[in-house]
Amino acid sequence: MNRFYYGWGLSIGIFLASVSLLFLFADLLPESGQIRSSTTDIGITSVTSATSITTRSSSPLKIFVMVGQSNMQGHGYMSLKNDKTGKFLNGTLEWMIETYPETYSKLKNYDKDSGEALSWKERDDVMIAYNRQSKENVRPESNQHGPLVAGFGGKDEYVGTEMGPELSFGWTVGDALKEDNNANEDSSRSEIDEQTIPNILLIKVGWGGRDLAEDYRPPSSSKFNATGLYYEAMLANVYKTLANLEDFVPGYTSDRGYELAGFAWHQGWNDGGHEDMTAEYEYNLANLIRDVRTDLGVPDLPISIGVSGMNGWNPSNKYESTRRTDIVNAQLAVAKYPEFEGTVASVETRDFYREKEPVSPGNQIYHWNNNCESYWLIGKAMGEAMVDLIRNQNRIATATK
Repeated sequence: MNRFYYGWGLSIGIFLASVSLLFLFADLLPESGQIRSSTTDIGITSVTSATSITTRSSSPLKIFVMVGQSNMQGHGYMSLKNDKTGKFLNGTLEWMIETYPETYSKLKNYDKDSGEALSWKERDDVMIAYNRQSKENVRPESNQHGPLVAGFGGKDEYVGTEMGPELSFGWTVGDALKEDNNANEDSSRSEIDEQTIPNILLIKVGWGGRDLAEDYRPPSSSKFNATGLYYEAMLANVYKTLANLEDFVPGYTSDRGYELAGFAWHQGWNDGGHEDMTAEYEYNLANLIRDVRTDLGVPDLPISIGVSGMNGWNPSNKYESTRRTDIVNAQLAVAKYPEFEGTVASVETRDFYREKEPVSPGNQIYHWNNNCESYWLIGKAMGEAMVDLIRNQNRIATATK
């Protein structure tokens, strides 16, 4: 075995830290199998399955939980320049805007007279709360929050300089809400009666270098192992955020309520580095889906998985290529389980791989070579899959009324 994690796999230190975390935040975590309702003590006013993408400012706030390791954090270099030419490096977000303005200029604010690009554009209809923590910190904290804008990636020292899949994911689900709102618009409504407060909150939780086999190990995989410390920390983070939504969403009141609308997962690099972890990845991912739905109280919670395609279709390291491919195959297989039909989607991402420098601004293959285009395409695809899942649930709910 490459890592000893069966039975006594977790160190005493990590085990004690996990126990301490559970005691510290026991009031935030649900009892096993309990479906939380509006009478719970953590301030939840509405936890329902997502049956429609359509919402308005007077409708429940839609919340999407985004979880993973460093690639969910996001390490796309947004604005790095060539030291000699002063031009933005290929694959940066600034380069994308310059090269494909018809697609990406929407991400900037511009001077009305000169057309000069000014600042990154914020979406006032999509908020985000991000834990932005090092792996040593598992306290339930949202250290960066506000309107969705470029710069919600990386660790604590990279505020405003890196991006992950959250940017395009938020734009995609936000645009879908607007599209469906327009399609269902009552012609008698005035333009004044438009969205006045955010309709979406992204709760992003991620720590670098965390695996599913140990760190995020779900309870149903823990017959011989303790539940992963970071699985418990993720739940504590989500519940603390839910209990304090007025701190993260302007104009939010408990009367409005909310619904947990979806869960997005982008993780797998660390498990792919070990044969044993790779072998049980499919088993652990299926259990993660089941347990997240139980612990969040939404039995049919839509789940979008961005597969670990950062090596592309032809990995150069032949020894690693089998494990990396096996992780991707496991992620694709889980979405095909009959029990998950219509509620889980795995998104192919290997087409989004970009070569290292000079095609990309960096050489970290485990971080998609720090290419913002890759991260944008991943989040967009995951968002589109999420929208399809929710709309499908809406069609089914409508047909059975």
